[in-house]
Amino acid sequence: MDTFEIFTSSAEETKQIVSDLQQTGCCTRCILRLLGELRSLTYRSSLEEIERALLPEDQQSSVTTNQCPCPGCLGILQKFAEQPFLNTIVKKVREDGYQFSAHQCSLILPVSLAIRQKALLLYLQKKYPDVYKGKEGSIASVKDVWKWSCGHRMASLLNAKFQNRSEFDILMTFSYKDSDRECAFLLDVFPETFKKRKQRKFGFETFTRSNVMASLQQMDGSKFEDCSSCPPPIPTEDCSVDISCSHNAVFIAGRYQKYSRELSQTPWVVDGKRIMEGSVQELICEHIVNTFKPTEHRFSSSGREDVDVRMLGIGRPFVVELINPHCVTFSRQDIADLQERINTVSKYVQVRDLQIVSREEIAKLKEGEIDKTKTYSALCWCDRELTLADIEMLAAIKDLRLQQKTPLRVLHRRTAATRERTIHSLKATKEANNRFKILMSTQAGTYIKEFVHGDFGRTYPNMSDLLKAECDIIDLDVESVDVDWPVFIDPLPQASETVDSERSCNSAEDCQIKDAGVMF
Repeated sequence: MDTFEIFTSSAEETKQIVSDLQQTGCCTRCILRLLGELRSLTYRSSLEEIERALLPEDQQSSVTTNQCPCPGCLGILQKFAEQPFLNTIVKKVREDGYQFSAHQCSLILPVSLAIRQKALLLYLQKKYPDVYKGKEGSIASVKDVWKWSCGHRMASLLNAKFQNRSEFDILMTFSYKDSDRECAFLLDVFPETFKKRKQRKFGFETFTRSNVMASLQQMDGSKFEDCSSCPPPIPTEDCSVDISCSHNAVFIAGRYQKYSRELSQTPWVVDGKRIMEGSVQELICEHIVNTFKPTEHRFSSSGREDVDVRMLGIGRPFVVELINPHCVTFSRQDIADLQERINTVSKYVQVRDLQIVSREEIAKLKEGEIDKTKTYSALCWCDRELTLADIEMLAAIKDLRLQQKTPLRVLHRRTAATRERTIHSLKATKEANNRFKILMSTQAGTYIKEFVHGDFGRTYPNMSDLLKAECDIIDLDVESVDVDWPVFIDPLPQASETVDSERSCNSAEDCQIKDAGVMF
């Protein structure tokens, strides 16, 4: 192998430092990194090759020889960087059943390694001041050396690229039983730094990487030597390690149409009891979850309609966040087939434009929730017949500003406030029996039902005020949600198309899905 790029300028000096580090119990890879070697390719060489180039022949040891854990890495660059442990990682990955074409390895190391690193460096600076003065930031970390030594081998074993950043992560959490004890002296030296403990899921963590590193930076060498051994002692036991795998979230977006007036958007549960046996979310997510196999998922949409309101037109944009999915490799045709399977679950909820999107793109879902417009159609009733003058008056409305107090029907779950909303345009047509239809374009977030009946004066002006007659709403439909996202994939419906009466349902009897055995 090529000559090392290290701190020392002579072979004799290198030999002496190597000998001293061997006497402290340091392993071969730690000796090399403490000599200042920072080239990743050097560490890709086998342990035998490094030893042949670095150590005298009589000091070279077989990697199979039983060794005490290294005081510089707690054994992480010894047994945990050799083939048997890498095979253990591969076995765990295979058992978990993830799909991936590239991977990264993340290591969480015992925090006491920072103290051991400082102790070794002070020992070397005191013994070889000309070599190690000002070299604190020029020594490769245990974490980096592990990746340089093992990354290419992991890539070969998993048949997947090893990358510094990847969607798929193999996390190794190393624990050392004496870590807190070795850090304990910092409590006496910096009591204020460790006064506030960081809460963890199963308890409290006194020593964190950030507060230990901050304390060590404030501590001069002589004070540190008074409190800790330089060089550090040889550990009596190896670290323990926990291996876990995870994949970054995948986001799948689309638009849904809802043709039922008795179907909530999300599961409707009150005091632990389900009100309805189904929801838009569940009908959409069932096949998505079965396909991607995440550990959990979250459904979001651009607004929501009431249970008794249909979502027509091209549908409402939605996104499903799939957390830690195990299956992620799908073609466009696979997603199209998934959409078809979703649409066979219920004729009352249909999905279109299904596609995988990036995390950055989903911000568009919430953009303009107030600034965007929505189009509604409603069948209304008035206590008198509308006149031509009424219809012309309503048609003349442009950007009518409303003051809407939080509706009584949602006051139990929304903050009491007065919100200004705008009716951009309105068109009315007469129907029989004092009924009339309205088509309106409004600011997103407008309460349409309250605009029609007034909500006991909590919305002003309202339809009853405009017509100077009592009004109420019978049926309401969302015709469009003007959010230009996600990208259109499926053909757009023609303007002349109307809702299929076979899909429209207005009663529990109409909404029974016999094939699924579910009543909406």
